[in-house]
Amino acid sequence: MRSVLCYGDSNTYGLTPGMTGRYPRDVRWTGVLQKLLGSEWYVIEEGLGGRTTVWDDPIEEFKNGKTYLLPCLDSHKPLDVVVIMLGTNDLKRRFSLPVCDIAYGMENLVKTILKSDAGVGGAAPQVLLVAPVPIQDIGKGDWRMMFGDGIENSFLLAEEYQRAARRNGIFFLNPGQTVEVGREDGMHYTPQGHRRMAEILAEKIHEIYPDG
Repeated sequence: MRSVLCYGDSNTYGLTPGMTGRYPRDVRWTGVLQKLLGSEWYVIEEGLGGRTTVWDDPIEEFKNGKTYLLPCLDSHKPLDVVVIMLGTNDLKRRFSLPVCDIAYGMENLVKTILKSDAGVGGAAPQVLLVAPVPIQDIGKGDWRMMFGDGIENSFLLAEEYQRAARRNGIFFLNPGQTVEVGREDGMHYTPQGHRRMAEILAEKIHEIYPDG
């Protein structure tokens, strides 16, 4: 059996649009991905709302994605693939980060995985870097205050992430705007969005492992 670790933020956790609850496992993209990949795969869900790439949040504690990454890899090894999708929370105004620095933060995480022994036989696992779905401006003042230019910058992340993927010789996926987000907050996936994310990830994983 092959295993895939899905390391992400609130959309990997399965937070509903408007942040009013959590979708059940069979609706979350990780659960749908498990069904699509079948019994030959074990999908491990590691989503945390508010998680950043490498930054300590001055308001919300324990959100630094770098701090937990190595313990997470160690606890789940051996892993065949790590799907990593972070960066949306880095866009918040409180961090004041240019897009290139968010990409460098992600690249730091990628290098951590590639230097690890969390793969089969003590090697590094394959890495699939996924660009976050862009934030849709829903016109809410408090949302604009939290993200500011981050809403516009969310559309620029994919290009920077693709460059980082090329530099490190890893796999890359850009869902773009094909994944539906809810009108309540313009960020969190609808059930249809979760289904779509699972479908494109399953297709990409089958490209990486065509015999799986």
